[in-house]
Amino acid sequence: MAKPTRLFFVADLHGSAICFRKFVNAAKVYRANVLLVGGDIAAKTMTPIFETNGGWSVTVDGEERNARSPEELDRLEGWVRDSATVPFRTTPPAWRELIADRPKADAQFQELELGELRRWLEWAKARLAGSGVRLLLGLGNDDFTPMEAVIAADGFAELTDAGILPLDDHHELLTLPYSNPTPWHTNRELPEEAIVARIASDAERLRDVGRAVFNLHVPPHNTPLDLAPRLGPGFVKMMSPGGEAELVHVGSTAVRAALERFQPVLGLHGHIHESKGSVTIGRTVALNPGSAYTEGTLLGAVVDLGPDGVRATMLTQG
Repeated sequence: MAKPTRLFFVADLHGSAICFRKFVNAAKVYRANVLLVGGDIAAKTMTPIFETNGGWSVTVDGEERNARSPEELDRLEGWVRDSATVPFRTTPPAWRELIADRPKADAQFQELELGELRRWLEWAKARLAGSGVRLLLGLGNDDFTPMEAVIAADGFAELTDAGILPLDDHHELLTLPYSNPTPWHTNRELPEEAIVARIASDAERLRDVGRAVFNLHVPPHNTPLDLAPRLGPGFVKMMSPGGEAELVHVGSTAVRAALERFQPVLGLHGHIHESKGSVTIGRTVALNPGSAYTEGTLLGAVVDLGPDGVRATMLTQG
């Protein structure tokens, strides 16, 4: 009997360097031979590290830290990266000028994020090369499209967004690196009808859709995987009379329809950080590992795939 493919899946790292390191190291911990990120690799913000008289200073989430030597500055930047934001060396006047020009600030952030991605890829290759472990990376709605070219040019990591990827002799990976529309109008969103068309077009290229793995960043609508707080004006979370956040289903109707229609062996999803869990839709096992990147905690899913389908799943935290 063929040896199962053991897949370790995460999503929504959002620039947390410590979570990415844990993800790469998870190959050894869980004896996985395929590592897969299902989107939203990029950080959401850049953080200025101000040059001051005789040193550097930065504040993250209200905590100020300082550096007085190049070695301390390196450690300071590492702390910033582990806090899920991108460090940017600058001066207070230059920072004020930059943030006053939104297009210029956006361009600077994207340039920094591409550099961070290259840093991640170099770190992963140094630890995984020669191990037999595959590193598959895909983007999500908060990512920048130029990140595709950085991954594609890496030479070790494989870009899932480029087309159908074989996982093993029996299973192929179909990827949708977009979300349905969100209130934030993020970088990579599609209307539901476009998601329907894209998944259907890609599904036609599969050898056996019933043995495929659908890596769809957004979870299926009206399931335990797509519950998020209801937002009011100003993106304020709406609360129930009992003091609990009101939860609503915000997943994709197109993704739900695709899983029901094509019945892949496995659906892998992210996007909704609060909805860690699994659900079965027909014969399809659908998973959302959730995300706790702001805490530096890696949430993931281990999946054993055999020729006959999903043999075992386990949601992880560490």
